[in-house]
Amino acid sequence: MQKARTIVRANKNFYVSTNSFRTLLAMTTVTFSQQPPIENGVPQALAQWRATHYSDVRYKLNLTLEKGAPLMKGDIEIRVTLDEEGAKYPLVLDWRTTQFQNDKDKPFANVVGVNEALDIRSQLNNEHILIPDGLIKTGENVIKIQFASPIKTSGSAITRYIDKEDGSEYIYSLFVPSDASTAFPGFDQPDLKARFQFNLSMPFGWKVVSNTDLLENPHPGVIPEKATKEEIKELNKNSKDNFPYHFEQTKPISTYVFAFAAGNFDEFYDENVDNILKDLTKEKIAKGEVNNDGTTSIGVDEIRSKRSKIYVRKSQAEKFKPHAQEVFRLNRECVKYLEEYFDYKFVSRFSSF
Repeated sequence: MQKARTIVRANKNFYVSTNSFRTLLAMTTVTFSQQPPIENGVPQALAQWRATHYSDVRYKLNLTLEKGAPLMKGDIEIRVTLDEEGAKYPLVLDWRTTQFQNDKDKPFANVVGVNEALDIRSQLNNEHILIPDGLIKTGENVIKIQFASPIKTSGSAITRYIDKEDGSEYIYSLFVPSDASTAFPGFDQPDLKARFQFNLSMPFGWKVVSNTDLLENPHPGVIPEKATKEEIKELNKNSKDNFPYHFEQTKPISTYVFAFAAGNFDEFYDENVDNILKDLTKEKIAKGEVNNDGTTSIGVDEIRSKRSKIYVRKSQAEKFKPHAQEVFRLNRECVKYLEEYFDYKFVSRFSSF
């Protein structure tokens, strides 16, 4: 009998707990159905609300780098799908400005397009850009923004490094954990992933690496097919123009994962892959699948484009060269861009170089 009363008591306790859970769930549902207050940063409530009502985010990001410029200028096309509830409230984008010394390096963001609207009135509020709910709709929305963000030698998501040995300039991004919104407007929360279509305009002669491969030859017709190293060097020296680079679209990634580095790099390739390619080409020649000059090899170009490579600043290239294949051996099948190579800090067994 005592045992039966215990069971009844336990069932009552469970019933009370279940009701409490239902009450909590109802409160949570109400909270998520209403847009939370706009506060500095990305509070958890805002992040959860956007993750619930925003989806299928895509960025078309166009950036321009200029030697010595205090700002990185660009424009971004943001595509985002809103559900019915999300379209009832202003669209919330993240945009944090940092300190600046004068108007020359003052960051800005101007909304220039929202869907088909001609009269665009956005609002800056607590490190956010708010797009009025009257301009957005259920389904896909397209927002276009022109902006400029700081490039600094330290304390910035976009960093400039000046090589003390040869004066070369390098510019690279570091957005961890939540600094992407100081470089360009977007949704700066890890769970609201997006596909990036990245285009970069930068000084002639610079090299750039990003999350995906380049789509095409960045300088068609500019460099003669049989130009010597001296001729190419002279072109680099005399050119005052910026040239565009276009990258393949990424898979859905968080904003802090997006990255790029640009500057006067030297590239090192995995020689082991080159040896494999030679053997593969010989095999295909024997099978009649490729011409003797190797120009129509099947699959060879694809393998070559995916081979591992390391970007090293030019002043350190000769020092790095003897150790390149050892680094590839330790990092097989990786495309490496390591910040440590900017200062040439190898692991202990290379420290004497």
